[in-house]
Amino acid sequence: MATTSIADKLAKLEKKIAKREKAIADEQEQLNKEMEEYNKLYLTALASKFKLSGKDLFSAIEREHEQLEKLRESEQSDDDTDDTSSVTDDEDKQDDTAVKHSSFPHSYSGSN
Repeated sequence: MATTSIADKLAKLEKKIAKREKAIADEQEQLNKEMEEYNKLYLTALASKFKLSGKDLFSAIEREHEQLEKLRESEQSDDDTDDTSSVTDDEDKQDDTAVKHSSFPHSYSGSN
């Protein structure tokens, strides 16, 4: 039989587990910092692309989000009212959706 008791093995495993938990916590902290920086860079890129910043950028994104939600709601209500649609009807809906999406402004800088 081995001279190492179960209690000794448990103690060693507890130390290993504690060490790994600390390493994971450190990695998570580093990941959080890097994600924060990543998100800031994306916001900076958006601000530069659309030549907006701060409150104006927030308002523009919020307006676009509201328009997208309204579009989704109208598409869902169209789907709910017409459960017996044919392939032709589906193609017509896709054409309508393409028109709706193409009418969205692609840039706030005034140059499309």
